[in-house]
Amino acid sequence: TEARILLKDLGIFHKSDLMREEAREKHLSGDTSAAILLLTEAIQKDPQNARIAMDMVQIFIDLGQLEDAQGLFYRLPEEDRNSEMGKALTGQLLFMELAAKTEGLEQLSQRLEQDETDHKARFDLAICQVAQHKYQDAMENLLVVQKAEPSFKEGAAKEMISTLTNMLSPTNPALAQDYRRKLANLLSE
Repeated sequence: TEARILLKDLGIFHKSDLMREEAREKHLSGDTSAAILLLTEAIQKDPQNARIAMDMVQIFIDLGQLEDAQGLFYRLPEEDRNSEMGKALTGQLLFMELAAKTEGLEQLSQRLEQDETDHKARFDLAICQVAQHKYQDAMENLLVVQKAEPSFKEGAAKEMISTLTNMLSPTNPALAQDYRRKLANLLSE
């Protein structure tokens, strides 16, 4: 693109950034092993580029490899962990950690089939859904808990909806806004 040519002329664009883009495309198209190889090569060429490491953390998260994701993420400099990309990864890691402490998606779904009013199961299911990037399903479950029992775990559903909308705002502002509105309508009833 023109922007890339301009950045290259200014000496701002790095070959490792091109490799990151290529790795992202490979990962999204399902060729994750090729993406990992590309990122590994990119980090060897440009070890100071923390975005490469964060891309690798994202792949580990997508693969459900929590320990690998945490190990790499927490070795990054604090300023990178506090960047916008770093905060998004922190949120995903947190939900993966929380999901690992629940009974799991399948078990929780079965509990809800037996008892729709089991708010703890519904809340825990929402945590698992967030960990798997099923944000809309999670939000719907959280809204059900909020509507039925606003005081559940001292307002945990409302708090989690707010956390999720903040987490989604940079990447999916329309969805975030939709759920902010739904929560506001629910609170004003």
